[in-house]
Amino acid sequence: MPSLPTVPRSLAARVAQLHRRKPLPVTVARPDGPSRRWAQSATTSARRHVRVAEVIHETVDAVTLVLEVTDGRPLEFRAGQYLTHCFDIDGATVKRAYSICAAEGDRLACTVKAIDGGVVSGFVHRKVAAGYEYAVLGPTGEFVLPDVDENDSVPLAFLAAGSGITPVISMIETELRQQPEREISLVYASRRQSEIIFARRLSALAAAHPRLRVVHVLSQPAPEWPGEAGRLTGERAAALLAPRRDAQIFLCAPTGLMDSTTAALTDAGVAVSRIHRERFYAAPQHTRTVPTQPHDVQFRASGRTVTQQPGETILEAGLRGGLKLNFSCTVGGCAACKLKVISGAVAVDEPNCLSEQERSEGYILSCSAYAQESVVLDA
Repeated sequence: MPSLPTVPRSLAARVAQLHRRKPLPVTVARPDGPSRRWAQSATTSARRHVRVAEVIHETVDAVTLVLEVTDGRPLEFRAGQYLTHCFDIDGATVKRAYSICAAEGDRLACTVKAIDGGVVSGFVHRKVAAGYEYAVLGPTGEFVLPDVDENDSVPLAFLAAGSGITPVISMIETELRQQPEREISLVYASRRQSEIIFARRLSALAAAHPRLRVVHVLSQPAPEWPGEAGRLTGERAAALLAPRRDAQIFLCAPTGLMDSTTAALTDAGVAVSRIHRERFYAAPQHTRTVPTQPHDVQFRASGRTVTQQPGETILEAGLRGGLKLNFSCTVGGCAACKLKVISGAVAVDEPNCLSEQERSEGYILSCSAYAQESVVLDA
């Protein structure tokens, strides 16, 4: 198998930190307390119907679905955002959030990596072909490039692992089209060379843009692999990224690696406000008994009460009742639908992105929560 030209260029000749015009609006790890990470999404998450125009096999276990909207209206997105895909599987609608892997202005596309036992990823790999139609919600998410608000020469640095490359390649391609001379570094961790998603796209980008530095790190390389190898720790990731202190840094990897990389970067003097993170959460599973009886759900702020039907989540019941509720991914991963329980018992599926403090303060995610009795919500 041919090697990839990914040897890091020298970083010795760094220039002094550039003067910033004014602070950027940034995305950081979601803190405890009310969610501020995702934008208000009740209007942006309108359901759109799409058709699969092409299926591209990136690796043995990763496919890209090239999509076209069936109503002919463009579906605009920002690089780094995702769509919530709604598949009909065995008579039920199952939702998953997958990042957009296309540059802004290109054909809409999302990449799905198969996971062991994955209901949706397995369905996509076995059943979805060109011509298949389904619905999507979005796009949503704030893991995006910052607005142009400082000197264009401020570098960008990206860390991705596995399918975390999906939003990252969208951001890199978009930025290089707008600023071809922008200094960009990418450290991308994979298990084997055959599992590098978008390997050819990344090689072509690096060949066309001398100021793009791509470093692949393989945890299980073949003996002839010429590049970086071994386990990627946060300290090693930070050293390979080697960002200037004024760089904008984007992390899309397992939480532990992002946490340790963030710690190493901040220890090196990078401001946490310049570190942006994206988390992928596993879809929630029914970890408690789903109610078989209807229950009233009162939304105190609006003065409305709706009846949650058996099998419905609180979000589904509220939307069916005409309430304007915020939501985004609908699979427990973004906290856009977070509400606070004033009274009554509510069960929330796991896993989800609520922090321990949020749980202790009575917050739930309405997209994966079920009223166990009559409840009152602060919404």
